[in-house]
Amino acid sequence: MKKDCLLQTKLGETLGKGVLWILAACCVVTFFLGSRVRAAEEIYTARPSVNGRLHVEGNGLADASGQSVQLRGVSTHGLTWYPDFVNEGLFQQVSEDWNCNLIRLAMYASIYCGDEKEESYALMKKGIEAAIKADVYVLVDWHMLEKGNPNDQVAEAKEFFERITSEYADCPNLIFEICNEPNGPADWSDVLSYANKVIPVIRKNVPEAVIVVGTPEYDKNLAGALLRPLEYDNVTYVLHFYAASHQEGLRGELEAALEAGLPVFISECGICEADGDGTIDFRSAAEWFTFLNEHKISYAIWSLSDKDESSAFFKSGFDPSGIIRDKDLSMSGRWVREVIRGKDPKSIQVTRAVENKDEWAEFRTWITNSLGKRGSRAVSSWTFFATIAGGILLAGILIGTAYRGIRRKKRLTYDDVIRVSNGKGEGRNGRFFGKLCIILSIYCTLIYLCWRIVYSIPVEAGAIAIAGNVLLLLVEMLGFVESLILFRNLMGLRHHPLPEIPEDAWPEVDVFIATYNEPTELLRKTING
Repeated sequence: MKKDCLLQTKLGETLGKGVLWILAACCVVTFFLGSRVRAAEEIYTARPSVNGRLHVEGNGLADASGQSVQLRGVSTHGLTWYPDFVNEGLFQQVSEDWNCNLIRLAMYASIYCGDEKEESYALMKKGIEAAIKADVYVLVDWHMLEKGNPNDQVAEAKEFFERITSEYADCPNLIFEICNEPNGPADWSDVLSYANKVIPVIRKNVPEAVIVVGTPEYDKNLAGALLRPLEYDNVTYVLHFYAASHQEGLRGELEAALEAGLPVFISECGICEADGDGTIDFRSAAEWFTFLNEHKISYAIWSLSDKDESSAFFKSGFDPSGIIRDKDLSMSGRWVREVIRGKDPKSIQVTRAVENKDEWAEFRTWITNSLGKRGSRAVSSWTFFATIAGGILLAGILIGTAYRGIRRKKRLTYDDVIRVSNGKGEGRNGRFFGKLCIILSIYCTLIYLCWRIVYSIPVEAGAIAIAGNVLLLLVEMLGFVESLILFRNLMGLRHHPLPEIPEDAWPEVDVFIATYNEPTELLRKTING
């Protein structure tokens, strides 16, 4: 009986320990699953195919079910300047690998209103179609900037938004940014007037559309929108920042606007200076994007391009039709990719190391980009110009040498007489370096004039510009001819030897000084002089 009781006791203890181990294991599993769920919630990426058309709710955006949504995206550079980056494969990689769910298509209004209207519109449509296939939301950006006041191009804006909304009325991907960065004297009253003309055009075709409205002072002033918001639903207001230029002050204004209940959309931002170039401030960028993530404010980061500036995500020369590799990304691009993926901005490691870095290739690319396409063509023609200039110079030297030989036979100069009598021309030694400098100067000037004639005349700028440029070219050529005459005279200078005169051969000279009652002291000074 005692043995049975003892066995039951040990069995109970074993079962108890097993239950405790099972409970502990369940707690650990629950903890890790909970952590993963929370992490998944923190980096949740809304997709048009799942979340459908968005609407404005509170300070940000939400889907049809009311779930709060943050768009984490990128902005293209000017569509007509970087058309190769309006690329379906590129958008797909950014969507899948970067976990991006927004692409802003920056169509410059000044270009659309000019000669490249249809090209701009075609690129916008191409970008929209690529974004739809990549399952990302697309911000249709009327990128007005140069005019300052959006009302200066309001007719063209209405025409554009009528076209685009009528074609994509049923597409849930589209969000409309009606005026990028009002500036100059334009104030909130100007923006209100403009918005009240353009928004009805969009709402006629897409009544539920989210509309993003720019604010004065290059999208830095939310005060007007706070005091006099637009009388439309589904409207959000724009703030732009660049982390190296805008820090606590502007972030404080954003925080105050959010506390007042204003919906805000960061349709453009960067981690460098406000001109899109210069210093990258990772510390300030971490503060900004931590704040945006905490408040679920949507953003698009500038720029999806390979322009030779700090804000570009790709190094110069990147092929947007290829696969994105780490070595193709700039410092800005590597950091931006991680923040869009959902990584904690303050934990992103900053490194300048790049695999297989070709410093010389980067330097060549930098030079090429700084010259531009036209300048690069001119530089690549250098050998051609140098050959022509060398031929002209050689022909000139041969003609000059022949001319001097013929001239010497016909008329002897003093220098020729001295050379013949002494067997040498005194004072001619040591002039080689001077002649070499003159010849090099003539050679370089000829190369410049070749470039000047071929590449600098503005044939596309009209008759007046061409005439003025040709006149200036003639003046430069006249100056070159004058320099040739000067060089000829300089090269003809000689230190001729003076004749040797015996002491007793010097003549006696009487000096006559005319006076008119001058003081004796003055006469003494005159005689001494």
